[in-house]
Amino acid sequence: MKCMTLIDLSQDIFDGAPVFPGHPQTKITMVDTFEQTRRRFTENYGYTTEKIDMSTHGTTHVDSISHIDPSPGAPTIDRIPLDWFYTEAICLDLSGQPPKTYFTVHMIEDALEKDGLGIRAGDAVLINSGHYERYWGTPSWLTEYSGLTREAAEHIFMRGALNIGQDAPSIDCVLTTSFPAHQVCREMQRLNTENLANLGPVTGKRFLFAAFPLKIRQGSGSPVRAVAILGDD
Repeated sequence: MKCMTLIDLSQDIFDGAPVFPGHPQTKITMVDTFEQTRRRFTENYGYTTEKIDMSTHGTTHVDSISHIDPSPGAPTIDRIPLDWFYTEAICLDLSGQPPKTYFTVHMIEDALEKDGLGIRAGDAVLINSGHYERYWGTPSWLTEYSGLTREAAEHIFMRGALNIGQDAPSIDCVLTTSFPAHQVCREMQRLNTENLANLGPVTGKRFLFAAFPLKIRQGSGSPVRAVAILGDD
């Protein structure tokens, strides 16, 4: 088997993890402890379990089409083909742009040219905006992020991408009230993945990207364990 390196691109799920305004907070509650469960068994056996209350759009997650498309039959997360979540990917370096920037087609093309990358049919296009490195763990996480213009999102998808991901709470800029990049996902029936982390090691590279959702019946999205898979040279 060919050697490979796995890079975790996911945020932790933890009690009080930051979520997009309006979504329910993440809460992890201990349900069973060793001390409680040992009383039910013999030979000192016991176990622990927890309960998780969280949004289907909490921490690192993918939106289903039905999240943004109210049309009857819009694909829910359990109806989207699994191969949409295991694709080739590239990661564009837009980390030099200031906070609250609208990423344009020109910026996307400059980033592609700088690292000699191209968008291929079926790709996930990840964007390293620098937001995770700057603001993770601070109140600014939810107030300073950049995002795509409508034209930039259209440009990426028209070149064949299936999925756009970013290291921020949204692929849209925090300043917008109309969410043009999400509207493009609705119109073109494509995916977006948000709250990615640790994109530095894959920035400027092509790799395999795995971000499988939970099989939530009629879900509008799901947390994912996003992983980059790099072949060792």
